[in-house]
Amino acid sequence: MLRTPTILISLVALATPAFADDSVAIAPITFGDEILQKVDDLGERELDRLARYLQRDLEQELAGHLGDGGMTLHVTILDADPNRPTTRQAFASGLHASSYSIGGADVAAELFDADGHLVESFSYAWQSHNIRDAAGYATWTDARRTFDRFAASIGRRLDEQATNGS
Repeated sequence: MLRTPTILISLVALATPAFADDSVAIAPITFGDEILQKVDDLGERELDRLARYLQRDLEQELAGHLGDGGMTLHVTILDADPNRPTTRQAFASGLHASSYSIGGADVAAELFDADGHLVESFSYAWQSHNIRDAAGYATWTDARRTFDRFAASIGRRLDEQATNGS
């Protein structure tokens, strides 16, 4: 009698993907067409800055899952709007550094297993709702808030997968 439940539990464990054992590597962050169309306005340096911000947030939130040889997370910054003028915008358009606007970002990611099969897709977009909220913000405050929330949601999902085994 005791052997039957043990065998069934073992078969269920073997049939369930072991996300707890799969490490995640973060592929180089890419940019979508919408933000690439803004590169002349924003400046190439700003895209690099955004990628670094997002990379840091992902590394922090996925710290317990990072490693090579398992799954790979491909992340794309689809769009981003600054709260304050970037350096290039300030010089090119004469916008004053004290100018501010509603900012935000749109990001997406796909998680692939070691065999290249899509495991899960993620997306998140957020923008300020009120310009008065942006008055004290830095250049990329809303975009950074978006990245932080996006990375946290991926981290929570990976934690759930590891805990549930699915």
